[in-house]
Amino acid sequence: MTHSHIFKKLRKFLPVIICLAIPIILLIGAYIRMSLFYEKLWLFNTVVHENGKYTLLEVILYFRHFLWEVPIKGVYSLFIVGTFFYYGKPLVRIDKPQAPNVTARQVLLSGVLAFGVVLLSVFMSASDIGLKDTVMGLFQYRTHELRPLEFGSHWRNHFLSNIVFFSTSAFCVLVYRMVNNGGQWVRRKFSNLLPVSAVIFVVLTLFFGMTMDPFENPSYLGHQLREVFGSDLSITMLLCMAVLIFLEGKYDPGEIDSGRGGQRNYKRNVLFLVCWAVPIIFITGFLVVKVLSLDIGANIESLGHTKGWSVLDLFAWHFFEHSLDYIFVVFNVYFIYLLALRIELKKS
Repeated sequence: MTHSHIFKKLRKFLPVIICLAIPIILLIGAYIRMSLFYEKLWLFNTVVHENGKYTLLEVILYFRHFLWEVPIKGVYSLFIVGTFFYYGKPLVRIDKPQAPNVTARQVLLSGVLAFGVVLLSVFMSASDIGLKDTVMGLFQYRTHELRPLEFGSHWRNHFLSNIVFFSTSAFCVLVYRMVNNGGQWVRRKFSNLLPVSAVIFVVLTLFFGMTMDPFENPSYLGHQLREVFGSDLSITMLLCMAVLIFLEGKYDPGEIDSGRGGQRNYKRNVLFLVCWAVPIIFITGFLVVKVLSLDIGANIESLGHTKGWSVLDLFAWHFFEHSLDYIFVVFNVYFIYLLALRIELKKS
């Protein structure tokens, strides 16, 4: 194998490697931080949750909490797949004889695995706290185990962070096209998943109701900022990007014309990047300023068994709290993308 061939291979898989490496490094770093804090190497039977109740293993398998996240993670899965098709790979040809077929079995298996994570979580949560409380969590009544039920409160508790989550994902997909595809992209058949998922997000926001809590409540403000950096952008988004880039390279190959198209797209790409960057910058800046204006130490201690914790300690276990989210979103994105691609290729 020549050096140029190795370089080509590395360049092809480098985006996937980066998107996987960052979450892995963060999870390892978070584990090391907790090991130093608790002075233990084995943490899976050590209570690490802010409520002083759950061990690290129970945080990883936090079925009850995962069900609170299912609605938004389902919408997000549609959004990022739609974005990947909206800023789609500009194919000159699809070399079908060389490309592996997207089989119905692969699509079905990924869908079953995504649904299976939800079904298992419903069963485990209902066994622990009862079906009524499980359903209440799924329908966004919970922000915390110890707080009273309030319809739509969990959705509102992520409102601003979700806008940043969605906008940053679209921004990163476009940056990937600019770096990897010379700035060229075309709207593919299932690009309509992007506006459809955006409309679903708006409709659900209206359905669950809007208050000033996401903008004023200290608990909401701190939680949204932690979601942005403590799971959404740092792990969930990057895992989804890795899955989509890998699947595109494997099942959707084709020649890319790197001629004048990239030059023609430059101004349009910059305009799109600015549009996506505006909510990212303003909302993240707003959350940072608001949180810094709070008494952070007092707010951390008010969460429960968190006396003496630093901000890093609050983030460390939180990376693991969304473990089931990561699994669900990866399988769900895998399912939606392969299903859409299978339909597109069969009709092309």
